[in-house]
Amino acid sequence: MKSAVPSRLAAGHWHLRRALVPGGLAITMALLGGCATQMGPTADTTGGPDSAAAETADPENLPYNPLQTIDTRSGMHTRSEEVVVQAVSQLGTPYRWGGESAESGFDCSGLTQYAFQAADIDLPRTSYQQYRATSRVERDELRPGDLVFFRLKGKRVDHVGIYVGENRFVHAPSRGKDVSFARLDNVYWSRNYIGAGRVPEADQLQLASQRMEDFTTEQ
Repeated sequence: MKSAVPSRLAAGHWHLRRALVPGGLAITMALLGGCATQMGPTADTTGGPDSAAAETADPENLPYNPLQTIDTRSGMHTRSEEVVVQAVSQLGTPYRWGGESAESGFDCSGLTQYAFQAADIDLPRTSYQQYRATSRVERDELRPGDLVFFRLKGKRVDHVGIYVGENRFVHAPSRGKDVSFARLDNVYWSRNYIGAGRVPEADQLQLASQRMEDFTTEQ
């Protein structure tokens, strides 16, 4: 039986405490940049990533409460749901090219690697490597915790985010911005979308790192 949690988060501001995860492996960023968006995409008047409507760090925009997925008896949920919890816990963390921790900031693939490591899933470091390491998923079969990939500047994958449902994903966008939500059906992201990926461990169960008491509401 699933926890009787309201279908949407309570009104007011809430915060999800960040789970502590061991730091990632050292990498050679000069050769393997995690994202191609370190300089930031150019403004898009059709509603691109610089549009306030396209990206927000407001957690109330999450289409569902990921803690609803925790079984009340076992305290477990799937690894893919744990990925979502971990990604959402980093909303508002600054972007930093080569970053892979809550303390120093994230680039796009640093964030995805962090969230998956917290769910005990090993991912390669760059978005291109992550694309190659995952199985392809059709867009109409996306599930929370899947990776969504984009080609922004070159001929191969150079940006990645974590799908959270209802055409939304969490990502570390570009320099000067914070980890935030974006819409997959936004003109900019839809135009540059090249596919999605899922890891074999997605449906495996694990003990959830967060509980209901980790959500607090400020009146």
